[in-house]
Amino acid sequence: MSDPDSATFCPIPWNFQASRNNGDIRICCQANVSKNSGIVRNEAGEAYNAKNGNLIEARNAPLMKQVRKNMMEGRWSKECIRCQEEEASGLNSRRQYEMFNWPLRLKDVRSYTDDDGTIDVEKTPIQYYDLRFGNKCNLACRMCGPTDSDLWYNDYVKLRGETHYNDSHGRVELEKKGSSWFDKNKTYQWYESEAFWKSLEKFKDGLQHIYMAGGEPLLIKEHYKFLENCVTSKVSENIILEYNTNLTILPNKVLDLWSHFKQVRVGASIDGYGDVFEFQRYPARWNDIYKNLQKLDELPAPVFSWMACTVTIYNVLHIPEFIRWKVEESGFKRINSGKKRSLITHHMAHKPDHLNVRVLSENQKKQVVNKFKEYRSYFQNNFSELHFKESQRILDSIETYMMGKSLYDKFSAEQKFFTETLDKIRDQNSEKFVPSGR
Repeated sequence: MSDPDSATFCPIPWNFQASRNNGDIRICCQANVSKNSGIVRNEAGEAYNAKNGNLIEARNAPLMKQVRKNMMEGRWSKECIRCQEEEASGLNSRRQYEMFNWPLRLKDVRSYTDDDGTIDVEKTPIQYYDLRFGNKCNLACRMCGPTDSDLWYNDYVKLRGETHYNDSHGRVELEKKGSSWFDKNKTYQWYESEAFWKSLEKFKDGLQHIYMAGGEPLLIKEHYKFLENCVTSKVSENIILEYNTNLTILPNKVLDLWSHFKQVRVGASIDGYGDVFEFQRYPARWNDIYKNLQKLDELPAPVFSWMACTVTIYNVLHIPEFIRWKVEESGFKRINSGKKRSLITHHMAHKPDHLNVRVLSENQKKQVVNKFKEYRSYFQNNFSELHFKESQRILDSIETYMMGKSLYDKFSAEQKFFTETLDKIRDQNSEKFVPSGR
């Protein structure tokens, strides 16, 4: 645990660097829910972008220093609101996860951190990278959008009636080629920059952990080149790879490369099973994904995997049934087999607000609570003590978070428009999944 006087402390502002899908450097992916999205900017207000390779300079940017200063003084930064709210709801936050992963503590960093939060970058080398390789993806999940997936472009134009949108770097213009829409300026292909890879090469020998997401990272050819480089230079044995993947593909090439790394952690984006999964992770097909899950489950160490479940208004009613399926029907021997991840690894969709479970009406929330209550007794009578306690923790945390605040008045109209319009565009029926409130 952290020092008694540092309940807000997190190691990653000291040993970590993260990129958004467009290459903008940010404090942490969790900061995406804050007003400034946690974007790291220089004194002139310009965002640092990984494409330019200014990775070292960004480490002592004003926002990075302020967050460190707040942590040393025991204050929550506004960029850390997601972890703050999750911990208050009994959810496992990113901060707590990283405290478990890294031995770095407040008492360790005080000696090389100035009172204003400036660090000696030589004494605190980057050990951990969070790399979002653009928005190339083969799914258009309901809670995502064009910043996360280029497959969203066509539906975005139909949904919003616009051929542009804003990201942290500014306006993204879409242009039509044939029957499809594309990013006119190739904003999200920043990872093709030679400057970025040269900069990353400088840190390679000291890297201990690389987290990769997208888009879909297993579609990105540069990702494979980087892994090959790590294997060839014999630093792979010191590196833990961690993925967030939709698991639509699991090529033999990546399995061969993984075998050379210290450890590989695979968080598969699985929000349920059957038609619930297909509705939220459009246009994936459950049978195909389940086959890849079975393949993943058979992989020996150094590969460890879990189902990363994003809880939204579309699958919240399904969570108890998903837990039951995992225990009684999935047949998994290694996926979510540990004590800390024995069932599913869930997290709340804080954004977009109109898909956050807090946007549900009071009657809809009551329906969720009653559904959870119905399954609690089933779990108590049919699960092992470990699984029963874990199921209660999951349901309690979701319920506490859901009831902690109401977004209904502010975002219910947008939720109705978004859901009904996308239903028509995709020929889907959300009434099967969203709580009715009856």
